[in-house]
Amino acid sequence: MATQLISFLIPPYGTATLTLPDMLTPDAFARLDSAIDRALAQPQPEPADAAPDPGSIEFDSWLIHLQ
Repeated sequence: MATQLISFLIPPYGTATLTLPDMLTPDAFARLDSAIDRALAQPQPEPADAAPDPGSIEFDSWLIHLQ
């Protein structure tokens, strides 16, 4: 088994290193690339019909009492 290290330079934070237990096949590399893209993608806004988070509910309850 050959361990493979992939390091990414992330200025100004330093580097991030991904350790893989085996050499990647082209198919495995494509799947890894896709997984990294999904993990690092910009967060998507919540759908309009999503329930508000507890912090928003608490904030709104204080606003009602201030009016």
